[in-house]
Order: sequence, then structure tokens, then C-alpha cells
Amino acid sequence: MTLPPDPSLRELLELIATGKLVGDALKEAKKKIKELWERREYGFTPDPELANELQRISKSDAYKRMKDCIGHHHFLSLIKLGLRIAELSDEGRVETIAKIKNSVYEKYGIRGVRILNMGGTGVLLEIIKYLSQLKMEKNYTQRDMAEKFEEIIDKWTEITIFHRAEHGQTVLRNTIIRYMEISRELFFVFASGVAGDQAKKVIADLSNNNEIRKRGYIFNLYERKEDMTGRLLYTWIFQKLS
Repeated sequence: MTLPPDPSLRELLELIATGKLVGDALKEAKKKIKELWERREYGFTPDPELANELQRISKSDAYKRMKDCIGHHHFLSLIKLGLRIAELSDEGRVETIAKIKNSVYEKYGIRGVRILNMGGTGVLLEIIKYLSQLKMEKNYTQRDMAEKFEEIIDKWTEITIFHRAEHGQTVLRNTIIRYMEISRELFFVFASGVAGDQAKKVIADLSNNNEIRKRGYIFNLYERKEDMTGRLLYTWIFQKLS
């Protein structure tokens, strides 16, 4: 028995269940099932290299922690992709990243791309740590945590500060203070190169002068190589204490 043209996932599963497919036809059916399943999960069919890397990431501690936080959420596959994007960013594989983002955008829109950008900026791992800790401290359910994660995605442009050298230290200092004074539960500061040096000085001064603690905030610094040039990208995560 041969496969029908362009079979659906359901048709393939039903054919296999009948036991009528054998040999090459059975192998082809299983291959197509895998491709259709991946297309449904990611919005596209990953090439063999990416598929293997995603399988590896699904066994990582970070992915398992996020799965424990949000359960079988429809964005879980994008978390896996975001973690891979973080690795690709470190490797400087710009074209591969752009291709993945374009494919994800077609299915998930801007929310999907934001998750990938979290991976690319190195902050996704920190968000996973934050959510995991929050779940334990507050005894939140997976549904609660999924809502928290979606809130971060939806408010991403409101809770991120991308500092550039031309902005100057005064602008950054005032922006950070304003975010704390309006009680942002969580916000991020990104900077690299000269801008990173400026941001380090501003945040160190705010910390030393107790401007952060007295407003009820703590912060953590995460740094990594931004690209193949070795330039460091700094990410500060500010959290409001409950």
C-alpha cells in the first residue's frame, strides 16, 4: 500500500493503526508524521541539525525547570527554540537565527519572536530562574506561572531598557528610578560596549547610595559574549521585593 498525496497527520496515524503500511511506505509515513508534528509545534520543520539540538535542549535543566513552571503550555516549544537561539547567538550564526525568527513569526507573530529575542539577549535563562523561584516562594500553580510568563511577553517593550552610549548616564539613571517609582514588578536593562561601562557605573552608584534597596528592589547582573567579536552584553534584572 502506498501513501495518499499530501496526507494529514490524522490520516497518517490512522493508516499506521490499520497495520496495512509496511516496508518503505511505513518508514515514509513515520517520517512525514515527524515533519508534520514538528511543523505544528514550531511553525516549521527544523532541519536535521536543529532537530537534534532541540532534542538535546529538551533534556536540559533550564527547559525542564520551565516545563515544571508552566506545564504543557503552547509556548513551551518556543522556550526550546529560545534556548537554542541563545547558543546560536554565542556562535554568531546570524543568518540561521534570522531564518528561524521568520518562520516563527509566520505562526506565532510578535509574541513568538519576543521569546526568541529573550534567548538572543541572554535573558531567557534568567527569566526561567526568576519564574522557578517565584513558583516555589509563592506556591503558584502552573496556570499562575503561565500567566506570569505571558505577562512578561506582552509587556516586554514596557519593562526593557536598551541603553546606548549616546543616551548618557543621566538619562539611564532617571529611567531606572522612574521604573522603580512606578513599581514595575520586573524590568531589565541591556547594554554593551561603552554603553555597558556607563550602565555598570550608573547601577553601581545607585546601589552604593542605597537608591535601589530603599525603593524595595534587588537586582542581578548577567553577562555574556554578544557575538563572535567577543563584545560583552550586560543584562541587569530588577525585581521588586514583595
